Amino acid sequence: MRTITSILFFLAISTLSKSQTEKLNQLDSAGNKDGKWILYLDFKGDKVKDSSNAFYYRYTYYDHGIHIYPMGGFIGKNGKIESTTNDNHQTGKIKLLNGEYRCFDNKGRLIFIHVFKNGEYVSYKEFYKTGELQTYFDYTKHCNEQPRSWYIYSYDKKGIITYTECVSKNKNGKWPKMRG
Repeated sequence: MRTITSILFFLAISTLSKSQTEKLNQLDSAGNKDGKWILYLDFKGDKVKDSSNAFYYRYTYYDHGIHIYPMGGFIGKNGKIESTTNDNHQTGKIKLLNGEYRCFDNKGRLIFIHVFKNGEYVSYKEFYKTGELQTYFDYTKHCNEQPRSWYIYSYDKKGIITYTECVSKNKNGKWPKMRG
């Protein structure tokens, strides 16, 4: 019993130390983004180049220049974001995305739900204008034992899954090209 406890303790410490020492914003030998990167976002969730215009930030991943989690902005021109967390924004402080963020169009219809845990994507849902779930991205479910892989599910307006895809590296070790 003592041996099992020691092994579990060692594994927990190893995992914690690895996550704390993971370098951010690194380039590979060819000058391509690689690994974990900080992505800065304005108050509507659109990408901005640096922190000076940022309201939020999150983490994303690249694999030798391929953006693995390429989500675009949260809302359109006249929409709004509601958070399940306390997002009282203080001037000069950038908020790490953590929790559920519901995005509405200018008519008040729910269009997206983004869920983050400590700045990393957990899931993304997109809805039809009539309110039914259209697309679901599950970043917690991995395929082919690839740690950064994820699943996409598409639904019709009756809630029936019409398409499922695992997004992962192919047999040649390449990620599919994605928008965002």
